[in-house]
Amino acid sequence: MLNQEYVPCNKQIHIKLSEEDLERIHDRMKQIGVRNMSGYIRKMAIDGYYIHVEFKELLEVIRLMRIDSNNINQIAKVANSCGAVDGKIISDMKAEHEKVLKKVEKCFDKYLEIM
Repeated sequence: MLNQEYVPCNKQIHIKLSEEDLERIHDRMKQIGVRNMSGYIRKMAIDGYYIHVEFKELLEVIRLMRIDSNNINQIAKVANSCGAVDGKIISDMKAEHEKVLKKVEKCFDKYLEIM
């Protein structure tokens, strides 16, 4: 329910729950990091599911991509100033780049499974 526009809700329904059911709702809300019970129950009643996306992996991929691009820029600077770059450095960088691309692919495959 991130970045959703506020819609005033002025209609109410009342339900009765057992203590166990209420605890299960609270547990599920904690699992996905939701604090607004009304919003959670409304989303579940309308859509039947609540998708919580964990961005830790994506942030890690972004961090690795920044490191990768910094390495590429440093090699480009050396190549422009000296005219040549050691082949081992390029092959090492290519191997690291492949690792980053695999993490990117794995991360996005995981997010596509949700959709």
